[in-house]
Amino acid sequence: MTTQKQLIVNAFSKAFNKHFYNELVIGKLAHSEMKNSISKGDEVDITMPGTVQLFDYDGGDLPTAEAATVSTCKVKIDNGKAFHFELSELEEKMLAESNDNPETMANLAKDYTQDAIKQFAAAVDCAYANLYTRAGHYLDDSGSAIVLTSTVARDILAYMQAKFQRGDGKGHTNWIDGQMVCVIPPEYQFFLGKLDELKYTESGKEQTEKGYIGNLCGWEILVSNNIAQPETGVFYPLFGVKDKTLAGGISSDLNTTYYVPEKNFNTCYKGYGLYGVGAPRADLLGAVKVSATLALS
Repeated sequence: MTTQKQLIVNAFSKAFNKHFYNELVIGKLAHSEMKNSISKGDEVDITMPGTVQLFDYDGGDLPTAEAATVSTCKVKIDNGKAFHFELSELEEKMLAESNDNPETMANLAKDYTQDAIKQFAAAVDCAYANLYTRAGHYLDDSGSAIVLTSTVARDILAYMQAKFQRGDGKGHTNWIDGQMVCVIPPEYQFFLGKLDELKYTESGKEQTEKGYIGNLCGWEILVSNNIAQPETGVFYPLFGVKDKTLAGGISSDLNTTYYVPEKNFNTCYKGYGLYGVGAPRADLLGAVKVSATLALS
């Protein structure tokens, strides 16, 4: 028989699986898969979205159908985050009383684990951000950072749009309408906010993406604090295709256990989550080296 405490453990895992992806920003560029029974150091296969090939048609019968090309990216699970917290008897009772409604229980569990979910998602986002070194489309000022102004900030988006649209001249392009995403730091947002196009943003969406501030030059613009910043004042905004540019493996099991410490009536819960990231499609990844000094004028 499942105990009350085990039900709570299960609720924490359900809350994590349900809400984790929504907390990602840079991770919107990635095809992330939740993986079961993984250990730190494991290498997992992430199946990227498939493609099909066109051929010349001469009016006759079509050839035998070919299987869609599906690429697999190997990602090493080399990062982890642990948690350890205590719940009072009253808090446990509130969670247990919602057991008849798993959806309610997962949502209530989120109230207790939301900060941990946010921190875990931020760690994964940071790992994705540091893959800018694999960018196929890279822009800087002859090795130096490009100094941002509002005009330059817009020109960078237009430049990256052209680079992604150019393709290989044979009909293949790295641009997919409605799926292009750029992720910028708040400092970059400051300069874009000076533009008339982005001064007042109405999302026009049924559900606003986390970090979303608007669209410009065909890019859905998201803002994140987790953009790579290897030098003070220097940032690496990323550009890519939603769900297709990067790859990630995240443990679906939070390996949660519970115990009651000596001389204590409250239950403690502890566990850990694992993750790894990769950049299988460098041709679909863009990065810009920019510097942004905030100043009111």
